[in-house]
Amino acid sequence: MSVPVKIAVTKVKCFIDTDEATSDEPYVLVTGINLKSLVPNVEVTRYGPWGDVDEDETRTTIPIPPSLPFDPDPSGIIGIFRKPCWGLDGKAATISNPDDVVLLVSLMENDDGDVQASRVLVKGAAVTSLAASMSLSRTARVAKLINDINGALQIPTGAPNFDDNIGSTKEFRLSKELLDVNGCKKFKCLTFVGDGGRYQVCFEVSKG
Repeated sequence: MSVPVKIAVTKVKCFIDTDEATSDEPYVLVTGINLKSLVPNVEVTRYGPWGDVDEDETRTTIPIPPSLPFDPDPSGIIGIFRKPCWGLDGKAATISNPDDVVLLVSLMENDDGDVQASRVLVKGAAVTSLAASMSLSRTARVAKLINDINGALQIPTGAPNFDDNIGSTKEFRLSKELLDVNGCKKFKCLTFVGDGGRYQVCFEVSKG
């Protein structure tokens, strides 16, 4: 039986930092899409940036207290909180069929770019991509989404030092096994290699 689930980034692990002259400042953008809606629902959740990240260092998100149904510090001044990237409204939601949900993960190195502007660009690209791919298969739609999101992330949002992609956007592919969280939490990590660096972005799937 399907139960409401929450999905969120728990940590970012740096195995090798990027080619930047100074320490990295990585951030993660997760594009969540509910394909089951007649007009697909889209939201982009930002985690970070984390400052002063070097080789063999890990940065974690902070669990949101149960008494707070929202991210208490969206600016990230206190810390990077573990806000859900599913459900798309911040509340736990059921996923009856894993194919109904697309979660696309982009890892960026922050320099002089505006991370909030990047989030807005990615959401706009995802909405446009979905509208243009309604007749395609799920596989083809995901491939187009990844290509279009990567293109949006190439648009400069600050100068002179632009933000850089650490590898390509990837799908966090769901499965019935991963969503079976009645008795325990599930964890899954994605590896990103690019701009001279190697990172892992790790997720927690839990019962809502």
